[in-house]
Amino acid sequence: MLVALLGAASLTGAAGCAAPSGYLARQAWGQLKAMHRRERIVDLLRRPGLSPERREKLALVLYAREYAHEVIGLRLTASYTRFYDTGGRPLAYNLSAAPKDRLEPKVWRFPIVGGLPYLGFFDRARAERERAVLEREGLDTELRPVPAFSSLGWFADPVYSPLLEEEVGRIVEVVIHETTHTTIFLRNQVAFNESLAVFVGDQGSLNFLARVYGPLSPEVRRHAAAIGRRRVFGELVAELYARLERLYASPLPREEKLRARERHFAWAQRRYRELFPDPSTWGNFVRRPLNNAVVLNFGRYNQGLAFHTRVYRALGRDLGRMVALYRRAQRFADPIAYVARAAGLAGFIRQRM
Repeated sequence: MLVALLGAASLTGAAGCAAPSGYLARQAWGQLKAMHRRERIVDLLRRPGLSPERREKLALVLYAREYAHEVIGLRLTASYTRFYDTGGRPLAYNLSAAPKDRLEPKVWRFPIVGGLPYLGFFDRARAERERAVLEREGLDTELRPVPAFSSLGWFADPVYSPLLEEEVGRIVEVVIHETTHTTIFLRNQVAFNESLAVFVGDQGSLNFLARVYGPLSPEVRRHAAAIGRRRVFGELVAELYARLERLYASPLPREEKLRARERHFAWAQRRYRELFPDPSTWGNFVRRPLNNAVVLNFGRYNQGLAFHTRVYRALGRDLGRMVALYRRAQRFADPIAYVARAAGLAGFIRQRM
């Protein structure tokens, strides 16, 4: 997850950014407060009272960070060498929006990163106020907590305490995912950036767990099952996306489209329950109402996974080789086309926001 705060904005100025008034300054202040409260992980590991589970997970973070650099070829920064306890609260919140009759995200413009289809907030109350503004404009919205983010190397991003409540596979995956953002970033290509980080995070974490625990270990099996579940869910989201695109492109009157989309949302939630019958595993996709902002958010993490998978296979399933190719591609005017040609693919998927 990229975060739309970037203290670097203070260097470039916020002129031309279509963000709420004072947004960048407040976000930079929130980031600075988090930096002030960080503790070095190596210091925490020396404490005798640290629980064995937390000790193992913090040590894994440091090991995963080194593995991401030395084996996968991701950029090594000071990120994930420190820890920040949020006191049981979510780290931050991401707010996204979209028209009710189009799968087109509202985009905010920022220095450095360009356009992003969401705003990040450290303060939920401010996020709720901005959400209310967007809803008064007639937009669909989604506000959700995030466990981690990347500042693209501008700050030494810490490990936040909510992440340590996750399984070890998920922790390693997030570290590699966010480090991928720091290493490979295409301006104005959010879906490409997110789907690439998902792919590298998933495959990298599986490879890491196999090295640490063994390829047949319970840790690998559980994490592989979680990734497989997310891929099945991604296919469902892709089908819903396609159905909605056809509906919104049709000549039906707007009010009829809005009624019809509710039938598609109901179908998707019903299908989700069929695919994953255990209610204890259900997430927000079925626990909350669906709208276009929600669908776009789920979709951007899956859009492009097929392309990245084809590149990975074409390069002999060598993740380090794949990352090196994507890093080189950033120097070219059309990085996605460069990757496709270098991987020997006849065609490629053009990404969109």
